Amino acid sequence: MAEAALVDRLLTLLRTSTEVPSGAHEIQPGDPRIVAAINDVVTPMIEALGPDHVSRHPDGDLVARFGPPGDDGLLIQTYIVSQHGNEMDDPLAGRLADGDEFEVPGEVAVGQGANQNKGPMAAAFAAVADRPSALRQPVLLAVNTEGMSSHGGSRRVIDDLGARAAHAVLAFGTDLKVSIGNRGRVDIHIEVPGASAHSSQPGLGENPLPRAAEVITALASSPLPEPHPDLGPASVTPYQLRFTPVAPHTIPERGLFVIDRRLLPGEVPEEAVAAVRSHLASVLDFDCVVSQGAVMLPAEVPASDPVVTSLLGGMERQNRPAIAMYSRNTFDAGYGCSVGIPTVMFGPGKRGFGPDMTGTEWVAIDDCAAAARAMSHLISERCAD
Repeated sequence: MAEAALVDRLLTLLRTSTEVPSGAHEIQPGDPRIVAAINDVVTPMIEALGPDHVSRHPDGDLVARFGPPGDDGLLIQTYIVSQHGNEMDDPLAGRLADGDEFEVPGEVAVGQGANQNKGPMAAAFAAVADRPSALRQPVLLAVNTEGMSSHGGSRRVIDDLGARAAHAVLAFGTDLKVSIGNRGRVDIHIEVPGASAHSSQPGLGENPLPRAAEVITALASSPLPEPHPDLGPASVTPYQLRFTPVAPHTIPERGLFVIDRRLLPGEVPEEAVAAVRSHLASVLDFDCVVSQGAVMLPAEVPASDPVVTSLLGGMERQNRPAIAMYSRNTFDAGYGCSVGIPTVMFGPGKRGFGPDMTGTEWVAIDDCAAAARAMSHLISERCAD
């Protein structure tokens, strides 16, 4: 494997603006800045790898096929939008630094997205560059422009661009562990009714604030399935609440909740929403409007699946820890699993869900190279003679 080429691609990616803008939570499909990054930076990298065919979506998503056509090969999805590191200094510096600065051996690459998606992307590109000359089954390398914490990008890649495969890897920061399962999520929107009035004469209206407190209390007793042995429990968590209208000394007309309902493998989002609706109707003496919002599906792949055993074998060959894990956060693997493609997550990059999400992002070059070798081993075992 050409490590120098991996580093060059990684630094180029880190110097390319693909982050969610400051003050925003998401990027819409087809965002001009993301499409420009695909056109001007990523596409030339992929074309240099010598694909047999490239498909493009108008929103920027890309699928390059290496080897013969077919739906029995390997899909490797990479992600271009960076969603963390929002407060780091000089996020587009794309620099190399001594690992001592971050208490790890060797060199590290520093820049926004290094840890989350760009280190894994560079590793995936290096693995495809190192592929055997004769492939009996296709290797599909996708660049997914998902920026809304949904499955929209995977739907474009798998359904619109036809990237069907026997197995899939999402190149994402997992500490070089193979993520074989994660919880899903459905947002549940709850409208709490009231009637507006001046706060000096509350009896002329119906204050939704006390009713909102009743909803929170009632949600705590929502029925949930038995916990998963590795993923733990499902959950119901209110995380947004606003009241409208907002006006001086005015009791609002309604309250609007958003509830995070974490899903375990096997759960159906629509059924989870219906259960919350039924539970609230049974314990409250007023009616709420309960509706379904954004969904990300749960994922689970058997530890014995070939995509798992090959990646773990690729780590063992390097005398690296070979670890399969379950993740309690949700991500994109659920969509592939839902359409019959066993999908795992794997890549370099430290997983973090605390204050470090907004700080300096970095990834160890040795870890990127190890991930590339493991994915190269997977390609050789699953797709080559």
